[in-house]
Amino acid sequence: MHKNIFVKLFVLITMVAFSNIASFADTRIRFARGRTSATVTGRVGTGGRVCYFAGARAGQRFTATISSRSGKVAIFESGETTYNYVVDVSGNQSVCVDNMAGATTYSLTVSIM
Repeated sequence: MHKNIFVKLFVLITMVAFSNIASFADTRIRFARGRTSATVTGRVGTGGRVCYFAGARAGQRFTATISSRSGKVAIFESGETTYNYVVDVSGNQSVCVDNMAGATTYSLTVSIM
């Protein structure tokens, strides 16, 4: 009887642990054919962070703009809602949505030109 309870508890803890690991995984932003920008929407928990990445070549300009229902989300804890730079090294570029308040929904637009 006790063995069965321990097995169920182990399975439950393992499922919770793996679901938390998956929530930290970065999500790829996919651009429609011929497009230089893409918009993703999502939900971020209180004080949470959601990260995305997209491929870009050296010399391209990477721009990200965020908006939310609460108005309390920022890019990389900067407090800013717009972030841009010229890519130095070709490859995956990342951008993270940081929530400075209660759970909210957001819209992130990324452009690479």
